[in-house]
Amino acid sequence: MSQICIFCGKQPNSKNKEHVLPQWLLRMTGDPIRVVRFRMNYFEEKLIEFNWKNFTAPACRQCNDKYASFEAEIQPLIEKLTNKKEITGNEAIKILDWFDKVRVGLWLNYYYLEKNKGQISPKLCIDNRLGKKDRFLQIYFLESRHKSEGLNAFGVETFAFQFNPSFFGLRINNILIINGSNDFFISKNCGFPYPNFLEIVENGMLSVSDWKYDRQTSPIIDNLALHKAVLTIMQPIHTEMKYESNFFNDSYLFQNCIDLTNRIGTLFKIENNVLNPIKDLNSFMKYESVIGNETKLIGELIAKVYEGQNVFLSRIKSKKNEAFKKAIEINIKHVEYYKALSNNV
Repeated sequence: MSQICIFCGKQPNSKNKEHVLPQWLLRMTGDPIRVVRFRMNYFEEKLIEFNWKNFTAPACRQCNDKYASFEAEIQPLIEKLTNKKEITGNEAIKILDWFDKVRVGLWLNYYYLEKNKGQISPKLCIDNRLGKKDRFLQIYFLESRHKSEGLNAFGVETFAFQFNPSFFGLRINNILIINGSNDFFISKNCGFPYPNFLEIVENGMLSVSDWKYDRQTSPIIDNLALHKAVLTIMQPIHTEMKYESNFFNDSYLFQNCIDLTNRIGTLFKIENNVLNPIKDLNSFMKYESVIGNETKLIGELIAKVYEGQNVFLSRIKSKKNEAFKKAIEINIKHVEYYKALSNNV
């Protein structure tokens, strides 16, 4: 297996190693050299285990240095979340960028760790994926009588994630963050143009057709019933896609883009089960209360990660349909496992 820099995607120059989950996060959540155990390796049927400190991937020294300042900006924002302090819309966008970085970094890390179990030829890297596609994020506060400390990544170990690294969960001490990003995945929700048909063609390129554009917002993602979180945000981004029709001359998109030239939508937030654009990204976003039947056990929340991966795979046509089908079947077992954990609590 040839190695590529997780940031630029090229052969590493002045080779260095990048901690995909940064050391400040490891220190924040416990012993940096603690052993982490995941579920089974798909092909070898053995338990995946490693320590976080050695969970690294190849990187150019220059690229690694470039992203160090970005990590310095993110650390206080994650600390705010774990302390249940409100964040602004602009801070949330930075956190979304960081989750793009972590998600792709974990994907490439598992590509090396499990010796390319999906038999793919990786074309994604952090540079060409950060802030380029539709994305959403949910934050859950995990209630506990005692101080909670720990770090867990969910969904990154699956066959489905190797094919489509677009949906995962990250528990950081007393919060769980669920993140998803994919082509046009929440564009319909935000009233942006979206294609009804998506197909992977040669070289991993995406072919899209049957465009719709109704300018109506909805908090409900097709085929994925999300649990209520203290914060749910969405951001439509069409930076890399070209259209036959020039939708972005439309007044609705003009009003709801923070960068019209690059087709980057503003942030949308669910409040009282209504999805609305955030007009002032410098203002603090209030957390929603989650009470009574809205409260879910952590196993139910984690199960939603694997359900989300299946939705992502199911919406795209591909010549790898049989492999996708197998990945979906395996994920259904993950869903059943985590739901059973909740039922047994």
